Amino acid sequence: MKAALVQTPPSDASPPLSATNVLSQLKRIRFLSAGEALQRLNTLSETSRILWLYRKYFPREYARSTASALVPVTLDGDCGYSEREKEFLELVDKRLFPMPDLFFDETRFEMIPIYPQGVDWDEDLEYLRLSLRAGMELLQEEESPFWEQWLPANLRPKPGEHDWKNFEKACRRVGGFATRLPLLIDLVSHNTGTLWLDAYWESGVEGFAWSEEDVQLLAKEWRAAQRFMNKLDPLLDRIEKHPRYWLTRLVKLWNASIKAEERKN
Repeated sequence: MKAALVQTPPSDASPPLSATNVLSQLKRIRFLSAGEALQRLNTLSETSRILWLYRKYFPREYARSTASALVPVTLDGDCGYSEREKEFLELVDKRLFPMPDLFFDETRFEMIPIYPQGVDWDEDLEYLRLSLRAGMELLQEEESPFWEQWLPANLRPKPGEHDWKNFEKACRRVGGFATRLPLLIDLVSHNTGTLWLDAYWESGVEGFAWSEEDVQLLAKEWRAAQRFMNKLDPLLDRIEKHPRYWLTRLVKLWNASIKAEERKN
């Protein structure tokens, strides 16, 4: 008997799809527009940069990671962060610079969002530290019931233009922790010279890209902000413990720094 030239399909093979079934399944496929395709490519490019930074800054953690690098996409076509990217973002938050909690949600950001870490003037003053509120009240130069609790009846901040250099000199002459009182004014006036402490929402927060240069800059600025606060915090703690003593000293030094022509008037 001659060998069969045609192999008989196994009995459990799936039957061929009809044309109707094929068309039905094709209708379920969502084709991307040119704009959506470009956006998806940009997302993949950004993901590759983030994972490259992950491997550069945290090589051990990257090598041990088993998290998926697959970028999730919602039904609306919005891309989120992969599990491996989220690992990197959490490490950045712990070791390089602060990341807002909302950064770990499903939505991606085009840039690194800068979440201001300094004083928020829109925050309810009652919930601020006493020392920070005192500095803010001092700059407003308006009569405030805030001082009634902490200052003698005959002492209040005087309005007028102040000589900043004279204020710093007066604080240095007093010595001790009083030399750090200008830092308190720098902080509440967003004049510390550090990106994280000087940024505030009304000024429009600058965005930064996921590049090695920008990550280095942000990490450097955060270290500077931490050094600033490490120097200021001991003074703030003393103001909290002995508010009458320190606020009286602060206001006296502040009043003494009013420019000479202002005093004559």
